[in-house]
Amino acid sequence: MSVFPPDFTSDIGKIRALIPDVEQVDQDDTGEVAYLFEDEHLAAILSVQRPVPEAPGAVLRRAAADAVDALATSEAYISKVIKTEDLMTDGAKVANALVGRAANLRRDADREEDAIGAAAFEVVAFQPRPLETLPLSWRGWPSGGVC
Repeated sequence: MSVFPPDFTSDIGKIRALIPDVEQVDQDDTGEVAYLFEDEHLAAILSVQRPVPEAPGAVLRRAAADAVDALATSEAYISKVIKTEDLMTDGAKVANALVGRAANLRRDADREEDAIGAAAFEVVAFQPRPLETLPLSWRGWPSGGVC
Protein backbone atom coordinates (compact mmCIF):
# COMPACT_ATOMS: atom_id res chain seq x y z
CA MET A 1 0.00 0.00 0.00
CA SER A 2 1.38 3.41 -0.95
CA VAL A 3 1.64 6.32 1.46
CA PHE A 4 -0.71 9.22 0.76
CA PRO A 5 0.14 12.04 0.79
CA PRO A 6 3.73 11.25 -0.23
CA ASP A 7 6.40 11.66 2.43
CA PHE A 8 8.77 13.94 0.54
CA THR A 9 11.50 13.40 3.13
CA SER A 10 11.72 9.70 2.19
CA ASP A 11 13.57 8.34 -0.83
CA ILE A 12 10.30 7.08 -2.36
CA GLY A 13 8.68 10.50 -1.86
CA LYS A 14 11.65 12.22 -3.49
CA ILE A 15 11.44 9.89 -6.49
CA ARG A 16 7.70 10.61 -6.71
CA ALA A 17 8.45 14.34 -6.77
CA LEU A 18 10.93 13.88 -9.65
CA ILE A 19 8.63 11.74 -11.81
CA PRO A 20 6.11 13.49 -10.82
CA ASP A 21 3.66 10.97 -9.43
CA VAL A 22 2.32 12.78 -6.37
CA GLU A 23 -1.45 12.50 -6.80
CA GLN A 24 -3.60 9.43 -6.56
CA VAL A 25 -6.00 9.34 -9.52
CA ASP A 26 -8.83 7.06 -10.62
CA GLN A 27 -7.08 5.80 -13.75
CA ASP A 28 -9.65 3.17 -14.76
CA ASP A 29 -12.93 4.81 -13.66
CA THR A 30 -13.39 2.10 -11.05
CA GLY A 31 -13.66 4.44 -8.09
CA GLU A 32 -10.27 3.36 -6.74
CA VAL A 33 -7.56 5.97 -6.67
CA ALA A 34 -3.89 5.06 -7.02
CA TYR A 35 -0.52 6.42 -8.03
CA LEU A 36 0.99 5.43 -11.36
CA PHE A 37 3.64 3.55 -9.35
CA GLU A 38 3.09 1.80 -6.03
CA ASP A 39 5.67 2.46 -3.31
CA GLU A 40 6.90 -1.13 -3.62
CA HIS A 41 7.51 -0.67 -7.35
CA LEU A 42 9.56 2.48 -6.76
CA ALA A 43 11.45 0.75 -3.93
CA ALA A 44 12.34 -2.07 -6.33
CA ILE A 45 13.57 0.40 -8.96
CA LEU A 46 15.64 2.20 -6.31
CA SER A 47 17.12 -1.07 -5.02
CA VAL A 48 18.87 -1.84 -8.33
CA GLN A 49 20.74 1.48 -8.36
CA ARG A 50 24.42 1.61 -7.47
CA PRO A 51 24.68 3.52 -4.19
CA VAL A 52 26.84 6.64 -4.23
CA PRO A 53 27.07 7.82 -0.60
CA GLU A 54 28.64 11.15 -1.62
CA ALA A 55 25.85 11.85 -4.16
CA PRO A 56 22.54 10.50 -2.86
CA GLY A 57 20.59 12.80 -5.16
CA ALA A 58 22.21 11.18 -8.19
CA VAL A 59 20.94 7.76 -7.10
CA LEU A 60 17.40 9.13 -6.69
CA ARG A 61 17.54 10.85 -10.09
CA ARG A 62 18.66 7.62 -11.76
CA ALA A 63 15.82 5.71 -10.07
CA ALA A 64 13.34 8.38 -11.19
CA ALA A 65 14.76 8.17 -14.73
CA ASP A 66 14.23 4.39 -14.72
CA ALA A 67 10.63 4.90 -13.54
CA VAL A 68 10.00 7.46 -16.30
CA ASP A 69 11.52 5.05 -18.85
CA ALA A 70 9.15 2.33 -17.60
CA LEU A 71 6.25 4.74 -18.01
CA ALA A 72 7.42 5.63 -21.54
CA THR A 73 7.63 1.97 -22.49
CA SER A 74 4.13 1.38 -21.16
CA GLU A 75 2.81 4.42 -23.01
CA ALA A 76 4.39 3.27 -26.27
CA TYR A 77 2.88 -0.23 -25.88
CA ILE A 78 -0.60 0.85 -24.87
CA SER A 79 -1.43 4.15 -26.55
CA LYS A 80 -0.01 3.86 -30.05
CA VAL A 81 -1.86 6.28 -32.36
CA ILE A 82 -5.58 6.57 -31.72
CA LYS A 83 -7.75 8.83 -33.83
CA THR A 84 -11.47 9.51 -33.58
CA GLU A 85 -13.60 12.30 -35.01
CA ASP A 86 -12.64 14.84 -32.36
CA LEU A 87 -9.66 13.25 -30.58
CA MET A 88 -6.19 12.10 -31.50
CA THR A 89 -3.50 10.65 -29.27
CA ASP A 90 0.02 9.67 -30.23
CA GLY A 91 1.67 7.33 -27.76
CA ALA A 92 5.01 7.47 -29.55
CA LYS A 93 5.27 11.25 -29.10
CA VAL A 94 4.35 10.96 -25.42
CA ALA A 95 6.87 8.14 -25.00
CA ASN A 96 9.59 10.25 -26.69
CA ALA A 97 8.87 13.16 -24.34
CA LEU A 98 9.13 10.83 -21.35
CA VAL A 99 12.39 9.35 -22.60
CA GLY A 100 13.72 12.91 -22.93
CA ARG A 101 12.74 13.59 -19.31
CA ALA A 102 14.56 10.41 -18.23
CA ALA A 103 17.67 11.52 -20.14
CA ASN A 104 17.56 14.90 -18.37
CA LEU A 105 17.36 13.18 -14.98
CA ARG A 106 20.36 11.01 -15.84
CA ARG A 107 22.33 14.04 -17.05
CA ASP A 108 21.60 15.81 -13.75
CA ALA A 109 22.76 12.70 -11.87
CA ASP A 110 25.98 12.65 -13.91
CA ARG A 111 26.60 16.33 -13.09
CA GLU A 112 26.15 15.68 -9.37
CA GLU A 113 28.53 12.72 -9.47
CA ASP A 114 31.05 14.71 -11.55
CA ALA A 115 30.94 17.54 -9.01
CA ILE A 116 31.73 15.06 -6.23
CA GLY A 117 34.52 13.50 -8.29
CA ALA A 118 36.02 16.88 -9.13
CA ALA A 119 36.14 17.78 -5.45
CA ALA A 120 37.82 14.47 -4.59
CA PHE A 121 40.53 14.79 -7.26
CA GLU A 122 43.41 17.16 -6.70
CA VAL A 123 46.48 17.84 -8.85
CA VAL A 124 49.68 18.22 -6.88
CA ALA A 125 53.08 19.36 -8.07
CA PHE A 126 55.53 16.55 -8.85
CA GLN A 127 58.90 16.78 -7.13
CA PRO A 128 61.33 14.10 -8.31
CA ARG A 129 63.79 12.60 -5.88
CA PRO A 130 67.32 13.93 -6.27
CA LEU A 131 69.50 11.49 -8.20
CA GLU A 132 72.21 11.54 -5.51
CA THR A 133 69.98 9.57 -3.15
CA LEU A 134 69.39 6.74 -5.64
CA PRO A 135 71.76 3.76 -6.00
CA LEU A 136 74.08 3.88 -9.03
CA SER A 137 72.29 0.93 -10.67
CA TRP A 138 69.06 2.94 -10.73
CA ARG A 139 70.83 5.78 -12.51
CA GLY A 140 71.98 3.58 -15.41
CA TRP A 141 75.39 2.50 -14.07
CA PRO A 142 76.30 -1.17 -14.18
CA SER A 143 75.60 -2.88 -10.87
CA GLY A 144 79.02 -4.56 -10.74
CA GLY A 145 80.93 -1.32 -10.32
CA VAL A 146 82.54 1.27 -12.53
CA CYS A 147 84.06 0.20 -15.86
